[in-house]
Amino acid sequence: MAQIPNLDNAPLNLKSIREQSQRDLVNILKNIRGKKCLVIDPKLSGSLSLIVPTSTLKEYGIELRLLSAEPVQTDCAKVVYFVGPQFISMRFISSHVHDDASKGLQREYFLYFVPRRSVACEKILEEEKVHNLMTIGEYPLYMVPLDEDVLSFELDLAPKEWQVDGDASSLWHIAKAIHKLEFTFGLIPNVRAKGKASVRVAEILNRMQTEEPVSLSDMNIPEINTLVLIDREVDMVTPMCSQLTYEGLVDEFLRINNGSVELDASIMGAQQQDGKKMKVPLNSSDKLFKEIRDLNFEVVVQVLRQKATSMKQDYTEVTTMRHINLAQHLSTFTSKPSFLGQLDMEHTIIEAQSYDIMGNQSSTPCDRNKHGGFSSSPSFDMSQGLSSSIDKVGDGRRSLVLVVFVGGVTFAEISALRFLSAQEGMAYDVIVGTTKIISGNSLAETFSENLG
Repeated sequence: MAQIPNLDNAPLNLKSIREQSQRDLVNILKNIRGKKCLVIDPKLSGSLSLIVPTSTLKEYGIELRLLSAEPVQTDCAKVVYFVGPQFISMRFISSHVHDDASKGLQREYFLYFVPRRSVACEKILEEEKVHNLMTIGEYPLYMVPLDEDVLSFELDLAPKEWQVDGDASSLWHIAKAIHKLEFTFGLIPNVRAKGKASVRVAEILNRMQTEEPVSLSDMNIPEINTLVLIDREVDMVTPMCSQLTYEGLVDEFLRINNGSVELDASIMGAQQQDGKKMKVPLNSSDKLFKEIRDLNFEVVVQVLRQKATSMKQDYTEVTTMRHINLAQHLSTFTSKPSFLGQLDMEHTIIEAQSYDIMGNQSSTPCDRNKHGGFSSSPSFDMSQGLSSSIDKVGDGRRSLVLVVFVGGVTFAEISALRFLSAQEGMAYDVIVGTTKIISGNSLAETFSENLG
């Protein structure tokens, strides 16, 4: 099964977003004639793999490398860099150019910033005396469809940049991505925000509409009825709790990266594959995974057991066995007393009871405003364009709510929103936008520094 998700059943035409990003990338590479080596920032490699498969790039005769401090080993006379606007990347690239010059190698260098150019980064290139040796552009990749109802802005460090460093560039990025959606799907009539960062995004978005307006006359009924912006800082407790859905647990213990999880091949039942890794795609293109991803893990085990007894010799058996093997591996973690004890402690804390090391609980209630839960960190509410009472788009489909988490969202939270959207009488479909998919561990790592 392909790693890139099938977006045919998306409530919004996310396929058009991906196809535009594909065209932009392919056009950049086509315009650089001849054999070339594409050097990709490791932080971007996963995102790009969800836009254009590696096999497609190789069809264009492109060599692929990951950016590092080591010189680029290639016979190609043209080297193309795709990097985020990070100072360390500029140092690496400058080092590569100097290394080539010391060896007498004559190459053409092309540098594309993702998603936009950075004056500060280009200043470093000037200081290193390599800026004039490069053709510089940008690849405007502001969002990546992770699945038919999930968009990622791929901003790993957004919470730290905003809350610790006071850097609002990620908030501009989010607003820009949403504004690009508006040019495709119409001006969003209702915008609601909760939390400092979310209010800031809403304000930037409002300013963008003033400076570069989406023309109402060119659009019919907008496809996105409401934008809800939620600052992660409003609720830091939920991501710190263990996720108990199937997809959430896979991420907790095995880490899902760009829609797939990497495991030892032996875990997945492969024969004589000692030490070899394999990637298991996890998206809605897998019909069984779509059915079980949002269920409680204990229910998933029961469902897989039932399917195992009625398997046939076809593709379904392959996918069923894959998830049976994956669930069995997860069970080695979820059955440990340490995990069960952790769940018990989490439940006690969330219920606002006291807990001692002997496992005794007190029924004394706590004030949630003092001891955790949702914080109060401003709101924003705006209506614009067409009437806010529209609950269906032109072809009779339900209207759409875009829920954007500024600072990350867990798979369990996405499951909860899917559950709400599926309820009888629910007037809206839901698409989730996020700076990054997170878990408690990955969120904590965002704020920590690697001193090694």
